[in-house]
Amino acid sequence: MSPCYTLTVNASRKIQNILTKLPSRPGVYIFRDAQNTVLYVGKAKSLKPRIRSYFHTGASLDPAKRIMVSRVADLEYIIVDSEIEALLLESTLIKKYRPPFNVIFRDDKYYQYIKIALKDDYPRVETVRRISKDGSRYFGPFTSGFAVRQTLQLLKRIFPYRTCKEPPSKPCFDSRLGRCLGHDFGPGSHRQYQNVIHGLMRFLQGDVDATLRDFKRQMKLAAQDHDFEQAARFRDRIFAIQKITAEQKVVSAKLANQDIIGLARIADLTAVNLFQIRSGKLLNRLNFILQHTDGRADSDVLSSFISQHYSQSPDHPRTVITRLLPADAPAIARALQLKFAAPNRGLKRKLVALAESNAKDYLERKQREWLSKEARAKLGLAELQRALLLTEPLQLIECYDISNVQGTNAVGSLVVFEQGLPKKSDYKKFRIKTVAGTNDYAMLQEVLHRRFRHHGSQKPPPARGGGAAEPRGGGSWPNPDLIIIDGGKGQLNASLRVLAELNILIPTIGLAKREEEIFRPGQKESLRLPKDSEGLFLIQRIRDEAHRFAIGYYRKRHGAEITKSLLDEVPGIGPKLKKMLLQKFGSVNGIRTADDRALEAVLGKHKTALLREHL
Repeated sequence: MSPCYTLTVNASRKIQNILTKLPSRPGVYIFRDAQNTVLYVGKAKSLKPRIRSYFHTGASLDPAKRIMVSRVADLEYIIVDSEIEALLLESTLIKKYRPPFNVIFRDDKYYQYIKIALKDDYPRVETVRRISKDGSRYFGPFTSGFAVRQTLQLLKRIFPYRTCKEPPSKPCFDSRLGRCLGHDFGPGSHRQYQNVIHGLMRFLQGDVDATLRDFKRQMKLAAQDHDFEQAARFRDRIFAIQKITAEQKVVSAKLANQDIIGLARIADLTAVNLFQIRSGKLLNRLNFILQHTDGRADSDVLSSFISQHYSQSPDHPRTVITRLLPADAPAIARALQLKFAAPNRGLKRKLVALAESNAKDYLERKQREWLSKEARAKLGLAELQRALLLTEPLQLIECYDISNVQGTNAVGSLVVFEQGLPKKSDYKKFRIKTVAGTNDYAMLQEVLHRRFRHHGSQKPPPARGGGAAEPRGGGSWPNPDLIIIDGGKGQLNASLRVLAELNILIPTIGLAKREEEIFRPGQKESLRLPKDSEGLFLIQRIRDEAHRFAIGYYRKRHGAEITKSLLDEVPGIGPKLKKMLLQKFGSVNGIRTADDRALEAVLGKHKTALLREHL
């Protein structure tokens, strides 16, 4: 018999009706406020008791959860088949919505993975920001893109893998220098390249000794065959690996694969230091920053980190060592196939203490860095407010830019800065739909019309603990305190007409690139801020960010349009054949330069002839 709950006064009639119909199944639940903004995403082995536990009188909730429950206006749930599915879905939804009451990774969109496309005959190796179920092998996540690129540059000297988009039948530049074996050079080449890829994967998994044994064996065979040039290549690769591994610290006589996790906390932020130990050696150190952790127990924070990190990590060990066990440890262990250990003494306890010391140092360094950025942003906002004679402080600023070449593939961008810092979750892209030709004024007007269809009268609520404010939700977007238009008087006046039509009363300025002049409504003379002004630096940064965002979207659309126009005009080549061609030859240029036999293998003679006519 289920327990009898007395619901709190905070639970509305709508919530009470939902609570009476909850299933006792695994799943994920989502709490929303009156504006339909996602407040919290959670998982449960059984939805009914877990969700009801938030709303009964005397519920044991931390202060943040009590505030959250008081704001819940609606809830929804998604039933899944197992705990692992619930955990994976929870992680995906947290990453999507970034709810203010969940522990979340700060800037996790920048994490990178190494991808090996195993479905290709000659697999390519590249870095990506997202894992797909495409049959590829992924390693990561890595918190430093620069470190990943450096690592791959070094590994390419040891494992001459393929990074180019050229088809295997067409040698790339690196292949002529012996730096890429990913091309078909005759008998045995495919098997040789597969050995390169298998060696690379073993190395990335931390199995360095097996790679060294394999290279030494191949060096010996090459020397016996009097192929001394090939033997020298393997000798150089062995030396390179030995140089790398010489810098790795041996932490365990046993050949253990383990992760060591340490936490450090200050107010609403937590730093996590993760030591990756593979085959008894300290292979890597990763640092993460978590937000929205104020008032939560260490075990809860640890549980949130482990759930999100390891559900996104395609390659991890079975054993995780921490100072204390995470909350819901048995459920997480089952879902992610992990084993947890919380040692009280010995080498493992010393490694945990070292991880905690590294986490503390990282958090203090990041705080100093953020304080510097935030202090400059605050000074710039104050200077800009004074220069523009505004009575209200500048919390939210929007900037608009248009990008096109002779009117083709025109796009618009909207970037948002909050408290003087970019809020990338609120950036918007606009594909120009109603304007033909090179009329930038009309394009700006279209973008503003479409954006302010969603305008709201309320500013975003202040963030808890100084973090980012809640993301926009539903059909209403909060109004900014200032609008910046990239352009001079013409662009500004065109924008003001739209805002007047929509009855939008928001301070608006234009920023011209040539002399960094600021144009204001009703003012003949432009305003120029001092060259060393933090206010000028701030609006330049906002304008440059809007331009970068627009240019990136334009290039993406323009490249897609070129591909579309060349291949889609060929009779008899539909979406499936087009996809096959691009997968096999990499690009339109690769298709154009491919020999007829390779094309005929995909298209047949008749369609190959038609393709040649169009290309």
